[in-house]
Amino acid sequence: VYGELIGKPCYQVFHGQKEPCPTCPVSQPNLNKNVETATVYHSELKKTFEITSSPVLDDHGALLYLVHSAKDITTRLKDEETRSILSAAVQQTTESVVITDTTGKIRYVNPSYSNTTGYSRDELLGKKLDFLNINQNSAALFSEILQTVKGGKVWQGHLTSRKKDNTLLEENATISPIIQNTGQVSHFVAVKRDVTREKQLQKQLQQAMKMEAIGTLAGGIAHDFNNILSAMIGYGQIAKGKLKEDDPLREDIEQILQAGDRATNLVKQILTFSRRDTQENFHPLKLQYILKEVIKLLRSSFPATIELRPDIDDKCAAVQADPDQLHQLVMNLCTNAKQAIGGDYGSLRISLQEETVASPRILNGSITLPKGDYVYLAVSDNGPGMSKEVLARSFEPFFTTKPKGHGTGLGLSVVHGIVEKHGGIISIDSTPGIGTTIHIYFPAVRIHIETSTEEVELDSGGTERIMVVDDEMVLARMLEKMLSKLGYQVALFVDSLTAVREYRRNPHDFDLIITDMTMPHMTGAELSREILSLRPDLPIIMLTGYSESIDEEKAARLGITSFMLKPMKKNMLVKMVRKVLDDAKNACS
Repeated sequence: VYGELIGKPCYQVFHGQKEPCPTCPVSQPNLNKNVETATVYHSELKKTFEITSSPVLDDHGALLYLVHSAKDITTRLKDEETRSILSAAVQQTTESVVITDTTGKIRYVNPSYSNTTGYSRDELLGKKLDFLNINQNSAALFSEILQTVKGGKVWQGHLTSRKKDNTLLEENATISPIIQNTGQVSHFVAVKRDVTREKQLQKQLQQAMKMEAIGTLAGGIAHDFNNILSAMIGYGQIAKGKLKEDDPLREDIEQILQAGDRATNLVKQILTFSRRDTQENFHPLKLQYILKEVIKLLRSSFPATIELRPDIDDKCAAVQADPDQLHQLVMNLCTNAKQAIGGDYGSLRISLQEETVASPRILNGSITLPKGDYVYLAVSDNGPGMSKEVLARSFEPFFTTKPKGHGTGLGLSVVHGIVEKHGGIISIDSTPGIGTTIHIYFPAVRIHIETSTEEVELDSGGTERIMVVDDEMVLARMLEKMLSKLGYQVALFVDSLTAVREYRRNPHDFDLIITDMTMPHMTGAELSREILSLRPDLPIIMLTGYSESIDEEKAARLGITSFMLKPMKKNMLVKMVRKVLDDAKNACS
């Protein structure tokens, strides 16, 4: 009741206290005659009040009264706390948050967005959101986004933009309208997630899957094709050997043999780019020596219109590599560059140097170069360069922009396979009208390199007894003719089971076994186990067109003496047969 309040202090009426609230602005005499404000929490009501004390002065400026008012600010404080939490969350989230007005001008960015793009907050505020998307997203896309969010709907999609350092930024974005109580859209908020690394890994996976599929196909073709080539080359060599030196047919047969050699190299290239070539000779070597050898060969074959510009550091570390494959790699790169320049005047630069990569680096094509020590090879030409579409397909086998009859399209595919097999990294930079640079990084090794030029001279024939096992009758007959002409006694089998049964009856009737690997009923590996179980000392030579289940190392573990890929040259096979037989004799003596 009003009369009951007169004369009583507010802390007694409202708080039931005997003393004034410590923070109350009227708890002390208001000597400065100013408006005073304080916040007081009412424990029983569980509310917070804003207390204001306003002085009432007389005509002479003397203090007459204090007007004491209280305002419930509990809800406002809670709203402010919620806004503070939300602000902190937006500031600290790893997602990029951008707020723009309805024209697309940036009004707010969180620290994550600045960190991702490389632009400071001051550089971004007031700019249109699309200034980061130079030549990456079409104007039609931005028009679509604006129409969607202005209509009160949410837009979701992928955006590709550029960072301040000009590198690409791939983002998944959700752009939503901010709608006021009036129903009007006042701002847009974009929440974006950096998926650059995910896109890079996706591209690498797609490339790996593509190469794996082609490699599987290549392996299947190689076995049958090498068998055909073995018969063609073998019989061609036999026929050539029967002709006199002045016989005009020798030149025709020589052309057939050369075509066989080209086909053999083509199969090797297919297996190389698919990383399924098992005939390797990896050891530490200096790439600079191979480069100088190739450059010496190229100078005589390159036209005078193309300038060769080597820049080779002779002190470069070694690489663990197969010299034949690296020679092929460099020749392919230089030949590609020569063909790119064509009949125009141009230059080809070959550079080699050591490089230490302190932290992982992203190369063109979304390829990650891990940290480490590398021998870096770069081959550059100032030819016409490649478009983005051609560059994206540059490592695809059989893809070529050359006219029909000017190449198989295997050049860069083979290079890619060789680099991958050597544990290296390859990328391409190319600009239409400027030129192309191939970048290759091989892991550096620091091992002393020993060289040996010693060669063993071998006799060409003998009288030993040889069992030949091959389910391809044409190949088996060819081997029989080739070896019989040299004096060897040859027993021919086209069925592996029959060969094993014959061997079990007379295990000491043979001095050497030559067997194919892939045969029905019993493979060459299984046949070798059966034979070696009876005579562990008997030498075996295994031939194969191509097999994923056997290579030189696996063959050696089985006890097989030598391993050779088809098609084999006559002189190589003859030398191997003689060496294997002589080594077996020496081991017994």
